[in-house]
Amino acid sequence: MKRVLVISYYFPPCNIVAAQRAKSFAENFKRHGLHPVIVTRHWNGNENSTAGYESENLDPPEVLESEAYTLIKLPYKAQLDSRFHRALLKTRPTKLVLYAFLYLFGTINPKCNTFPAFYDYLRGYLREDPVDNILVTVFPMNTIKLGSRLAEEFKLPFIVDFRDLWDNSLLSANYEPALPERIQNFFYELYLRRWLRKARLISMVSEPLGDEIKRIAPDVPRIVVTNGYESSLFSGAAGNTVPPKDTFEFSVIGTLEPKLDLSIMLGGLKLFLRDKDLSRIRLNFIGADVFPEIGDIMRKELPPEITMVTGRIARDEAIRRMLGSHVLFHAGWHGYRGMASGKIYEYLGSRRNVLIAPNDHDVMERLITETNAGRLADTPEQFAAIMNDWFEEWKANGTLQYKGAGPEIEKYTRENQAAKLAQEILSLQ
Repeated sequence: MKRVLVISYYFPPCNIVAAQRAKSFAENFKRHGLHPVIVTRHWNGNENSTAGYESENLDPPEVLESEAYTLIKLPYKAQLDSRFHRALLKTRPTKLVLYAFLYLFGTINPKCNTFPAFYDYLRGYLREDPVDNILVTVFPMNTIKLGSRLAEEFKLPFIVDFRDLWDNSLLSANYEPALPERIQNFFYELYLRRWLRKARLISMVSEPLGDEIKRIAPDVPRIVVTNGYESSLFSGAAGNTVPPKDTFEFSVIGTLEPKLDLSIMLGGLKLFLRDKDLSRIRLNFIGADVFPEIGDIMRKELPPEITMVTGRIARDEAIRRMLGSHVLFHAGWHGYRGMASGKIYEYLGSRRNVLIAPNDHDVMERLITETNAGRLADTPEQFAAIMNDWFEEWKANGTLQYKGAGPEIEKYTRENQAAKLAQEILSLQ
């Protein structure tokens, strides 16, 4: 059986949706003739913020064998954490100088830098335990540098998996980057061109990401491998958790980024609630406090007696709350191409009605339309009308009918998406 080295900064127990993508490769590749060797850093499982994801963990290297994969957990020393670096990071001018110097010499995403943390160990590992391919999944982008260097040294096919771009704002039709962003993207693309030159395959979560990647790596074959949901996880939990009959549950499960347009949701909820008995309704914003300013807006704008706002919670609890909801809300990235987070696929797996606002008129609209998993709104009035329809149905029946198309939804299991990537890797000579 061929072996593939999979390098991912994020991996469980890290409580972030990005970790689930690498986990799906770990758990599913072997079914298709690939033994994955997963390389990540040590995680405690209680990292729930940017600072936590960048924090160090100096536990010694650990190699764990399971039936499906080999897991290598490596120590991680926090980057830019010396007294000198902290002093430079205190002011914007000195911070810009520091980052410009780092970028000039190819050190990008320095606070999550896999290269110095993993490189020496993996050189030694590959001398003793050869593999047939190297796959890196990014963010951080410096993982591409690491994979490229190892693939060149050991003469191995090199595959790069993009969950995000180096700057997702490139997917916006109205993006006008300021000078620091222009400088940053210049160096990102300068080095990515170099590191991707010998890649054999690039996978990405949506086609519009591929359009941007093509600019800097035009000759490398590309394949779309979407995010997804774990069918076994949802099938096991679905029978144990159902939405209540006495309260109508509207939920957001996951973070709401400050750059999202939340005005349609907020305006629509106010219209919807205007003539309702609030004792029969519950609004849940699970994870909104990850950005405190967003949590504060929810508390300020919505009735406090029916509104619950939390920080990030354990994944099994998040799944339980998802399954216990009648309506799951997702904010569309209006004006962007190709933005479909991992959360929207978990919503599909939950088999609960999804409401997206604003409509992105892009990948999420196509996803909801082809799966018939919910509805989309462009105005607060449309939002309120949809909510009223569902609420009246719930009042009449005690339940809310789900009309999602099972076969279309099942295309987006993580198992099926991992199978697609495994087959492409096996085809490389």
